[in-house]
Amino acid sequence: MSRSIGKRNWGLLLLLFAALQLSSPLAAEESLCPGQSVAVVGGDEHLRQEICVAAARAIDFLSHYDLEPKRPIRVEVVELSLQNRSYSAFGSFDSRTGLVQVMSPQAIAHTNPEPQMYGQALTGDHYPGIVAHEIAHALLDQHSRVAPLPIGMAAQEYLAHVTQLAVLPLERREQVIRVADVGPWESGDVISGIYMAIAPERFAVKSYLHFHQHPNPSQFVDELLGSKWFYVNVP
Repeated sequence: MSRSIGKRNWGLLLLLFAALQLSSPLAAEESLCPGQSVAVVGGDEHLRQEICVAAARAIDFLSHYDLEPKRPIRVEVVELSLQNRSYSAFGSFDSRTGLVQVMSPQAIAHTNPEPQMYGQALTGDHYPGIVAHEIAHALLDQHSRVAPLPIGMAAQEYLAHVTQLAVLPLERREQVIRVADVGPWESGDVISGIYMAIAPERFAVKSYLHFHQHPNPSQFVDELLGSKWFYVNVP
């Protein structure tokens, strides 16, 4: 009798273990992005390929400023709403684990009846930017000069939004810039997380225009990597 009970319990344990494995993100399909230090777990094959392309664009853009992956980047596709302190909860980066999470398009549509990005209805054109934004956070963290402290929020969001706009299709990017109707950050301005929280699309466009008009953007990136405050003073 005891042997019979033992077998039954062992069988139940195996079933429980299998269920836990199936419910775990580790059991989800995973793709290694070709030629990149990026792995994508979750979602279907088409979405994983789309994320790989977006990550490649972000890394290519940032590599011009000596921000290339020092360690592999893991991107997890999630089907639930992300709780993020930034204005957008479509993606997140955890500096403690180095994990990037992005909501799937289906999850975004399910949890947000009328999702928006930069004050516009969110379309497929915007999705690569969501991925690129979080990849930028990951690379900033890998190149931080203030570790173990995190890079300041304003510095992080400045370059993350610059990267996000940089990977958008030209027509979409020009539309975002036109609608925001602002100029670049100017000498004496203070780039702050408060401004970003109040007017994220204007923050993004001001940062993008400032970065692309900067006489030495690589030098400014180096300054951002050493920032540990909630704001950045524009020289």
